[in-house]
Amino acid sequence: MFEIISKTRFYDFKAYYKLYQLGLNYPFVADIYVYFARYGIVFFFLSFAYLIWVKRINAFICSFIAMGLAGFADILIFLYWKRPRPFVTYANIINPQVEGMRIDSSSFPSSHTYIVFAIATSVFLYGHKRLGTALFVLAIFVAVGRVGAGLHYPSDVIGGAGIGIASGIISYILVRRWQKNWIGIANSQ
Repeated sequence: MFEIISKTRFYDFKAYYKLYQLGLNYPFVADIYVYFARYGIVFFFLSFAYLIWVKRINAFICSFIAMGLAGFADILIFLYWKRPRPFVTYANIINPQVEGMRIDSSSFPSSHTYIVFAIATSVFLYGHKRLGTALFVLAIFVAVGRVGAGLHYPSDVIGGAGIGIASGIISYILVRRWQKNWIGIANSQ
């Protein structure tokens, strides 16, 4: 078992370092990493304005519930396991692109990643296929940007994506069940 964990950590760091090195070798790639690591999440919150504009309030509510469920899962993980960020563990060889970014100490899971995947999943499942697909593509850019900028290991963003997708599915199921009650209340008035 220890050998499997050791190999997983080795390949996790190896993938992380390849993405990080790509940014060091090509400054425009580093700029893309930093842009999506820092500002990518803004596009997801702008999608809320669109959902309100087109009166898709259930998708909006579903997204917020999904973010809450993912945040709760993150808190539970944080209570039991605080994985240091790669630039802390490998401070002698890593210099992340984090100027002006607020960074906490825990690396797993990536909170940016679980938020963007929770929103993308909620919007997609609620029938907004084009917007949901665009948000999934942006979510991948955010996840890769977080790794490439030196902030997370690949396993951190994979875990964040899994938590975000799972919370999006659960919130979709919950909101669809509750929606039947909202329709009944609206019709009885």
